Amino acid sequence: MAETSDSDNLPQGFSEFQGPANWFRCSYPNSVEFRQKESVIEVRPEATGVSAEWSMALYAAWVDNEGSSESTPSFSVSTLFPSVVRSQQGTPLDMDVENRNWSGLSRRRVSGPWWKRLRRQAYEWRLWILEHRNVMLVASLQSAPGKPLDAETIQQCTSILESVRFAPTPAMPPEAFRQEVLALAKKHFPLLEVASRGRFAISLQGSEINLSNFYRSYLQQPESMAQVILPGLTSVVRLQEWGPEQVMPPLEEVEDRIMPMLYPDEDAADTLKDFVQLPWIGGLTQVFVIDEDDTYRFVHESMLEQWDLSTESLRELAMENLHTYGVQHPMQVNLVGDEDDPQMLVPVNPDPYNSARILGDTFHKRLRDLFGPEVIVGVPNRDFFVAVSLNHPRLISHVQDRVIQDYHAMHHPLTQRLLVISADGVSEYCERES
Repeated sequence: MAETSDSDNLPQGFSEFQGPANWFRCSYPNSVEFRQKESVIEVRPEATGVSAEWSMALYAAWVDNEGSSESTPSFSVSTLFPSVVRSQQGTPLDMDVENRNWSGLSRRRVSGPWWKRLRRQAYEWRLWILEHRNVMLVASLQSAPGKPLDAETIQQCTSILESVRFAPTPAMPPEAFRQEVLALAKKHFPLLEVASRGRFAISLQGSEINLSNFYRSYLQQPESMAQVILPGLTSVVRLQEWGPEQVMPPLEEVEDRIMPMLYPDEDAADTLKDFVQLPWIGGLTQVFVIDEDDTYRFVHESMLEQWDLSTESLRELAMENLHTYGVQHPMQVNLVGDEDDPQMLVPVNPDPYNSARILGDTFHKRLRDLFGPEVIVGVPNRDFFVAVSLNHPRLISHVQDRVIQDYHAMHHPLTQRLLVISADGVSEYCERES
């Protein structure tokens, strides 16, 4: 699975949090909880059944140093903490990045019956602003009404902020990334028409390119923007230069290179609406591609008409090719556990057809022979899968968490859901009550 941190080096009793777009990481004691709700990260004491005496909110924003910003942050003490009684600027944190902070006291109305709402209760607050290159991190800490902020809480939150490690090269947010892709395309292909398209795509001489997978790859290596983008753009340009026979080849020329592939339902409906698809399970759709060695292209509906081939015949052909591919490219795996108690299996190397293997009955049989009549499978992305024994529920729970993380972090994402392979085929996994 994708590595997300060097958390093995954390002190005992501490965990690590990774901020949006990998902009920063920080460590925190397990006595507090981190919860991300859209663009805001909430930090609170671990739930105890009573109202929290304090809470801290973190908000990270991208600031365009040229003067415009995707979401220009504008923070002031009076906006964040209305009805300020007093405030003062504090000493900067012990960090290598530019930062400043304030502390103060404000008042708020009390909830409840009207006579209670006439009163105002005071609460204490702290505000920190940290800046690194284009990233601004704002942290606001406040006490519950009528409760002071004790020294231990302030020190704990200060330590969390002082543990923040910003990415050396912060990744651009999606819209800024799209603009950079447009600039790259115009620079390297000046004779072609380039424009923005849809929610997160561009068009290159009429060919629409969805940027979602490019962006996921870019998040893992933001310092290598051109290396991530240019090969994909070049492939599109090369396909545009093909003649009619290359665009619509005879079946006999490509039939041994037609392969099945899994694709997310939403993306398939949006970007592959004119290409051959078969509904599957777990939020996934089967699609079909022609393997071109260093790339692949999807099988268009019009190809089936020219080939006089039904969708079911295409699927059978693709599955035969997948079986042949598996024989010619035997998969190396890591197995957790032993022969008497196998627990988990993962492929050693990524492969564009790894996830597609779970479409095959022969592969199902091999997994069931190893793990038993029912096998739990996760397919967070195209190149990877994980199979887990149903006899290890705690391991299944851990794998579920990692599948969710990898789905959000890895390129070519497929699904966060777990699947079950059984004698009846493949179904969606539902956690059983103990």
